[in-house]
Amino acid sequence: MHRRILLDTSVLAPEPLWLWTLALTDGIPAAQRPQLLVTDGVARELRHALRRVDPRLDRRRADLAARLRLDSLTVAEAAAGPSAPPASQRPRVLDPGDAFLDADALRLGVGALVTDDVHAFAPLTDEERGYEIQTADEFLCAVTGDHVLDLVEAHERYRVLLARTADALGLDQVPGSASHRLRRSRARRFATRLVRAQRRA
Repeated sequence: MHRRILLDTSVLAPEPLWLWTLALTDGIPAAQRPQLLVTDGVARELRHALRRVDPRLDRRRADLAARLRLDSLTVAEAAAGPSAPPASQRPRVLDPGDAFLDADALRLGVGALVTDDVHAFAPLTDEERGYEIQTADEFLCAVTGDHVLDLVEAHERYRVLLARTADALGLDQVPGSASHRLRRSRARRFATRLVRAQRRA
């Protein structure tokens, strides 16, 4: 598991992906826990993305929901190290709107960028790109594969985080099981692992 991970808006805006990222990594000993990073570019996109994925969020609640997410992660200045080449010189970035993610990943020296917008990047090897790209589903599965984690205990942490978030936003919890909400957020393989762990418990 990479020690420094850059998270994209596409995996922070959907509440299940954000909360499960926290619930899993909180179960990893501090010395081995990956550092979860976001940058100012992600922060700028977040409030608008939240209102797109959750129509219950008015402007005030979207601001608060964004703050809850940012406060749970490390907001990094992507200015250390040499500047990345402009997007026009990096044909690996297919969507100009995501060029900042590529630049931030290189400047911060992360091992992986976690994004569900993988089609914004050309299919290259990790060595050619300079970092790995993972979907949220791949990242959640990798965390459980690289560390000895009890998914039933992680589910309890997720439920606590979900209740705290709903309370902070003054909203009712969205109905549906954790696995159902994960599948709706395109984390289908991880949802299957969770269901299997719950059946074995």
